[in-house]
Amino acid sequence: MTVKTITVISLALALGMNACNGPAQNVRAIVLADDVQQTPVDTMIAIADTIQTDPIASWNSFIKYDGRYVEEACIFDTEPLKTRLGQLLGKARKSFLERFKVTPPVEIENRVLFNEGYMPGKSGTDEAAFAIDMERDIIYVGFTINKSLMLFSEKGDTDYPDKFLQWTQNR
Repeated sequence: MTVKTITVISLALALGMNACNGPAQNVRAIVLADDVQQTPVDTMIAIADTIQTDPIASWNSFIKYDGRYVEEACIFDTEPLKTRLGQLLGKARKSFLERFKVTPPVEIENRVLFNEGYMPGKSGTDEAAFAIDMERDIIYVGFTINKSLMLFSEKGDTDYPDKFLQWTQNR
């Protein structure tokens, strides 16, 4: 009886060892990340007499959009705006983007990027605008649905840039 038990146990161990050392276990994967591009980051922003050391995404690369059209520049697909708009608007992002089919060129004045747009044939009823205060690192968004204005801003900030404030008052 003992010989039978020892034989069964040794057979089970042998099968288990072969299963663990099978061809599937010999596969090794190496991932090379040579083409990874990171978003430029500013780490220090002077604020009056103190220094804020929280890392924030740099808006300096957005200066090149001055005078260009939103659709042509694919500005809403550029980081950090793409991710932060998604976080700010959530499900309302789609409604916001639908209102940027007809736009003037992007304007940058006093380190504030501003643009507005509307749905084709719906000027005055379905419009949108956004502003990025590149100094304070805050995004402001507004859009109308059948003339009803909705406003969004990061950090709950209501100190809107001048152009954005003018846009909201004309709605």
